[in-house]
Amino acid sequence: MKTIHISYGGPDRRIRDATGKVWRFEIHTYCGPAVQDDDGELADKQPGAQSPFWAAVTLWAQQGAVIGPDGLCAWKPEPEPKLVHLGGRNYAIAGSSLAEKHGRNTP
Repeated sequence: MKTIHISYGGPDRRIRDATGKVWRFEIHTYCGPAVQDDDGELADKQPGAQSPFWAAVTLWAQQGAVIGPDGLCAWKPEPEPKLVHLGGRNYAIAGSSLAEKHGRNTP
């Protein structure tokens, strides 16, 4: 008996998240990304909302969905914003109008 796999989500992709874990996934044009198991089937359990998988896939898509020479989806993390201390526990992003108006020093 032969098994046939029909994929509606497009080609299989692999991406390494910020923690170093490699995920196998596909992207459906309507439903978006879905994590696959080792057999290429949809995983029974998809990553939760706070999973680093989502940040990696989102940045990969925003940065042009580039596939690197190693076959992994290539993406770069967003740089940490520079903050200006406003006083106490309050900070503003450098260059913002709030930072220009109330900023005291930079950490």
